[in-house]
Amino acid sequence: MRDRKRSKRELDIDTKTARDTLDDAALDGAFITFPRRRKKIPLNMRVEPEIVAITKKIAALKHLDGYTQLLRMYIWEGVEKDRSLLRKVGLA
Repeated sequence: MRDRKRSKRELDIDTKTARDTLDDAALDGAFITFPRRRKKIPLNMRVEPEIVAITKKIAALKHLDGYTQLLRMYIWEGVEKDRSLLRKVGLA
């Protein structure tokens, strides 16, 4: 996965997390929360069979649920990379 420039918020979270300490007693009563899943819009697209075969192999190496998850990650990374274009023209 490509390294991307991390936001100030992400760096602040990392700093706060580094300072967090829990003893074993606190861990026994800790609640783990996961972000709520967002609704997804179905998308139909045609790609070459070799792309599907390659992404299935890559997804397995990255321990992902499936190749579609990997493709969503690739799309998200591309969109985030190009989001700066929207900011430059004042559309973001």
